[in-house]
Amino acid sequence: MTTFWQILTIIGSLGIFLFGIKMMSESLQKVAGNRMRSILSAITANKYRSVFTGLIVTAVIQSSSATSVMIISFVNAGLLSLYQAIGALVGANIGTTLTIWIISLLGFKISLNVVLLPLIALSIPFYFSSRSKLKSWGELMIGIALLFMGLELMKTNLPLLDESSRLIQDLASFTHQGFFSRMIFIVVGIVFAILLQSSSASLALTLVMCNNGWIQFDIAAAMVIGTNIGTTSTAIFASLIANRTARKASLSHLLFNVTGLIWALAFFQVFLNGISRLTILVEGASPYTEISAIPIALSFLHTSFNLITAIVIIALLPQFIRLLNLFIRETNTSEHFKLTYFTSPINTSELSVLQAGKEIHVFGKRTEAMLEFIPQLLIEKNEDDFKSLFERIQQYEDISDRMEEEIASYLTRLSESELSFKSSKKIRAMLKIIDDMESINDICMKMALLISKKNEDKAWFNQKMRNEVGIIFEKVRESVWLMSHHIEDFERHVNLLHVQELEDSINNLRTDLWSKNQKRLKAGKIQYATARYFSEFVSLFEEIGDHTINISQAIAEYQHD
Repeated sequence: MTTFWQILTIIGSLGIFLFGIKMMSESLQKVAGNRMRSILSAITANKYRSVFTGLIVTAVIQSSSATSVMIISFVNAGLLSLYQAIGALVGANIGTTLTIWIISLLGFKISLNVVLLPLIALSIPFYFSSRSKLKSWGELMIGIALLFMGLELMKTNLPLLDESSRLIQDLASFTHQGFFSRMIFIVVGIVFAILLQSSSASLALTLVMCNNGWIQFDIAAAMVIGTNIGTTSTAIFASLIANRTARKASLSHLLFNVTGLIWALAFFQVFLNGISRLTILVEGASPYTEISAIPIALSFLHTSFNLITAIVIIALLPQFIRLLNLFIRETNTSEHFKLTYFTSPINTSELSVLQAGKEIHVFGKRTEAMLEFIPQLLIEKNEDDFKSLFERIQQYEDISDRMEEEIASYLTRLSESELSFKSSKKIRAMLKIIDDMESINDICMKMALLISKKNEDKAWFNQKMRNEVGIIFEKVRESVWLMSHHIEDFERHVNLLHVQELEDSINNLRTDLWSKNQKRLKAGKIQYATARYFSEFVSLFEEIGDHTINISQAIAEYQHD
């Protein structure tokens, strides 16, 4: 029972550390999220700038997982090319090394126990503030305090597993077998990172194990290298249902670290000796002989590993991309009609709002494309071509239903996360928008069915009627384009006066066309069936206009304070 209680104590200590990291990362995203999103989405084709951008974003938000998931999301949404994404991911790998430096310098060199509880006390007024920005700063302070509190508890409680424990004996039995030992502890590092879903937590555990003298410097180095590989699992999971380019970007993240593993194993002892000399120069002690020097040595190793690997990858970037293309080949099958919505793990809530917005814009573009099929279908006389076009509209409508369902599900789960007030408001607007957008696609499908039934009944529109349909279609097309324009950037000002004028013009045009249609019917110029189909057709166009106006108004409401 005592052993079980000890294990729970250790897991609880690790849990506080993980919660601290999560709280710190999420609060940093709230504080700097919009700025970080803007910086990342503005990555240029210059590979060095891409690397620098990935480095800065990761260093600021303190989560390489958040950065990598965001990059994969941007690639999937078409905002970043593979070339740009690889550079940013390389930078993220370098940026994440800041965490181990913070832990090494503050968690092992300086005792922060005396300031942790006062820090939490100072954060309370911020945390309970009604202003979301101040609340985020309070969460950041609490997250930092919990991170170091968890680290201190791990240092205190892990020795409960003393040298006589079975786990430590098993680990110790593998530490003196040369190359085989390195490979075993590389795998241990990979497993730690995958299970904990945090390279920071894995590195902290490694540092604590060294601090207690359970493993030597060379074994810890192998675990650090393994942790680098394991942490790529987040991006890989995120890309499983993404498009090919996004999957290549996620694979590049894995291959980056595998490349590092290959050269590090080839020059393992030389590499470690170099790190040892550097540590002696800075600390005055060797990590091989002094336990106190190991945290700084592992920090040097982690940074050097990622920096050297980054230099290799950037120097051989064209060859690296060709290798990715060999692993994930393009096919001749068009992906135009495939669902591209990307459900990433909701561990980057503030940053995920942008991806949701980009997917909604993709949804809007599909809606624009679907509307364009309607006038083509109306005038198509060839039976085979009509059937082909009709099936295409059906395909778009099916995709629309799936996109609306998945985006709504994603936004609902996202709304359950800790979000800033602005992001929560944005999600409410997004839910309204996708509902209206799906209704537009449903109406387009109704139009296609109406045209099909009209053709079966041989109720033909004369040239004048087709011209009138063309006039209202142009107005509705303008309305749909304006809707898509507003969706593209939620921060772009919506001119509600122009939106209202467009709605009024569509409504007036519908009423005018109804009146003309009734006059033609009374004059005996058209059959009743033809008049009925025309009226229904015009009404459906007016309904589309209503939904597009609703979408523009929802964005305007979001912008209104």
